[in-house]
Amino acid sequence: MASPRDWLYPRRARDQFPPYDIGDPQIVGQAEARTSTLARIYHKGHEQAWDGRAVLDELVARHGGIRFPDDKRDAFARVAAVLLWGELAAWSISADLALKLEDTPAKMAASSQVFDEARHFYVLRDYLWRAGVPVVHLGGWSRALLVELLETENLLYKVVGMQLLVENTALALFKIIADRALEPVLSDLLYYFERDEARHVGLGVLTLPPILAELNDREALALWWFQVRIQLYMLAGGLALRDAFRALDVDQRALDAYGMGLHRDILRRMRTPENAAPTGSGVRSIRGLFRISKRSHESVAALLFPGPDASRWHLRALNALATAADHGDRWLAR
Repeated sequence: MASPRDWLYPRRARDQFPPYDIGDPQIVGQAEARTSTLARIYHKGHEQAWDGRAVLDELVARHGGIRFPDDKRDAFARVAAVLLWGELAAWSISADLALKLEDTPAKMAASSQVFDEARHFYVLRDYLWRAGVPVVHLGGWSRALLVELLETENLLYKVVGMQLLVENTALALFKIIADRALEPVLSDLLYYFERDEARHVGLGVLTLPPILAELNDREALALWWFQVRIQLYMLAGGLALRDAFRALDVDQRALDAYGMGLHRDILRRMRTPENAAPTGSGVRSIRGLFRISKRSHESVAALLFPGPDASRWHLRALNALATAADHGDRWLAR
């Protein structure tokens, strides 16, 4: 079984290839009970694989073409940039994980995700082309986030950042945008994306608990700070997209609440007996992960997404924060 050292400081190919242990039936048999659920992600990915070109063509034929609302096209282009380039980053990151993870079932699950992310990228890109939605550049905050995940050599950070944070946010965006029914083909298409992304989160849920349980205090604090940075990138990026979300009639407070609900469910699943670390308490299975109480989250949401009864000073402060996020977004994009 992999150790935190293998994830924090992954070995080079010359030091770990071939991994002869995975050919030893006795060693593999001892780990089979722990890894059977994780390996099923790979097999389920094959069972649920869909032909992106055929599905898109079928949906276009079923709905009689794509008729994207002209007044929402530019706003959707900005949100779609986060999804499209995020899928490209996820494609590269999952390929990196498939190469570097030494645990066989985890490597299989990551390999399955490579094909999913590649399909998501080209299908979404083809949809945008057909819908006449421009493929625009990524905002600065989103780009900074994805570049950090792409460049880190730390496998723990890659899995936590991608599988638990970015995939979770993508899942929330797919769900909310599909429910908005902006365009019938898009809503039906995003169902396929949602199903795949929900499966991808399982890689983190199943592999991370034993790794997190063995982190020392310094490593856990460093992991927590890494996630805070990612959350701040997401927060600033969301503020920079507020006008686009408003034009699409997407309630950012509802989007935020849905995403946080998904995050809490992930933490709950990681603490259950079947997923928790073999040794230690359920709390150790989520050691170092970003957590926030429901009350604290509601306070932050009320600050960032005020209701109609918000005070004038509250709105002024929020506008100043959003303006700063806009300036930072443009500067980072350059």
